[in-house]
Amino acid sequence: MLSYLAAALPPEASPAARLLALQCALRSTAAGTVRLPAGLVRGMGVGSCATAYGELEEAHWLYSPTTPQTGREGFTAQLLDLALRTQAPARRDRARAADWSLRSCQAKNLRRLDPLLRLMALALTAHFPEEGNRSAPPLIEKAYLARICGLTPQGLVHALDRLLDASFLCQWTYDPGLEDLRWEVAQPHQSWCAAGTVVRMPRSGSEPCDQGQ
Repeated sequence: MLSYLAAALPPEASPAARLLALQCALRSTAAGTVRLPAGLVRGMGVGSCATAYGELEEAHWLYSPTTPQTGREGFTAQLLDLALRTQAPARRDRARAADWSLRSCQAKNLRRLDPLLRLMALALTAHFPEEGNRSAPPLIEKAYLARICGLTPQGLVHALDRLLDASFLCQWTYDPGLEDLRWEVAQPHQSWCAAGTVVRMPRSGSEPCDQGQ
């Protein structure tokens, strides 16, 4: 779903807008409508919901006659991207993924971080080896990770180092030959046990990227 949003949203979309769009996409009905209650919006920790929502509306990704003002009432919106409505994952699977992603971002070592770091931590968590295959090292293409987080390769390196400082990661390395990034988390949390419920959509090929670390 993060891969879909990377293609559907403008490259300059903020991390807060991407986190809001993720919940909207995963919680929408078959007709493309979504209702986000105030408590859920506050729990997302995206700062000004009206600002993040405004970005999505300006990108013509959704529309709501009741634009959120203070977040006290939540909002109902209509998603405008027809491509989203034709994706295969069932609504129940999407609901489980929405709950998992929300709980992942609310983990103790993430809840006080800014939206960018929580978005990146979520992306890394979603690509952690699923239960039963935990012996395989986690890896992801660096250019792909930068794209789904709306970052340049240089900005990605800075964000990864900030996750080190925040004690979410204890190390990360980059193989310029394979263009793969590997990482090790400091403290895995319980929501990872449900990582296999994340809805994943096909992604396009990777782009060349600069060497990081």
